[in-house]
Amino acid sequence: MKSNNSESTTNTSESNFTDYMQRGDDFYKIELLRQAKSWYEKALNLNLDNEMVKFRISECERKLAFENKVVYILISIGSILAVFYLIFYN
Repeated sequence: MKSNNSESTTNTSESNFTDYMQRGDDFYKIELLRQAKSWYEKALNLNLDNEMVKFRISECERKLAFENKVVYILISIGSILAVFYLIFYN
């Protein structure tokens, strides 16, 4: 009976892992990186195929860092344009 129970637990873990990875992949494909990373982290907590999950999490983090830089640059440019507008058109 013990081995049957452990097989059931293993199958459930593998099924959950596959589900979490698929959900993460779905979010990753449409560039919802925070949600993708969250699902990948859930998969990582199951301790199955850690290298692949760690790679996908690092890819999300890399893209999120780039996204943050772009937002910072756009906000800076917008602020500068607003200041010039206020100076020259008022």
